[in-house]
Amino acid sequence: MAGRTRALIYGLAAVSLVAMGCAGTKPAPVVQEVPKVDEAEEAARLAAERARAQAQAEAEAAAAKAKAEAERQAQLRAAEAALKAARELSPVYFDFDKYNIRDDMRPILSEHATKLNAAPSVTLILEGHCDERGTIEYNLALGQRRAEAVRAHLVRLGVAPERLDVVSFGEERPVDSGHNEAAWARNRRVEFTPNS
Repeated sequence: MAGRTRALIYGLAAVSLVAMGCAGTKPAPVVQEVPKVDEAEEAARLAAERARAQAQAEAEAAAAKAKAEAERQAQLRAAEAALKAARELSPVYFDFDKYNIRDDMRPILSEHATKLNAAPSVTLILEGHCDERGTIEYNLALGQRRAEAVRAHLVRLGVAPERLDVVSFGEERPVDSGHNEAAWARNRRVEFTPNS
């Protein structure tokens, strides 16, 4: 039995030595092969990527330019519509020798203010007019007061004051050359002219 024990001990020692010997050896490094890159193929791939990027950039620039042009055209159409609306503002009429806003003219001025507030780029000249009665100087002053009264009323309705200039023509520009009350009533007015 002593022979077996000894053999067992020698066997274990041999296995230990073999195990220790194996533990001390390093595994061989794994080398991955890097595939060869064909320079011509790589250059073609890079050129294709650059071409795609340039085409995309050009398409985006063209789209931005088209959008800007569409916005500019829309602004021009809006300005033209606003200018047309300003030309269509009806005159405001006054009583003889008065410059206060008549009650029947207030709704008209409210409509004008609504149109003007919807078209903020439009500026106007408010032209004060009178009938032929009175002196030239008196009628120029009265026409000025009428234009200023209309301006003040529009400003109270929200129109920016810097958009409204006033001028008086007194009796110089009648719309009706008659010499009766009907003609005079049409001549006592404030007209709206686009300031372009």
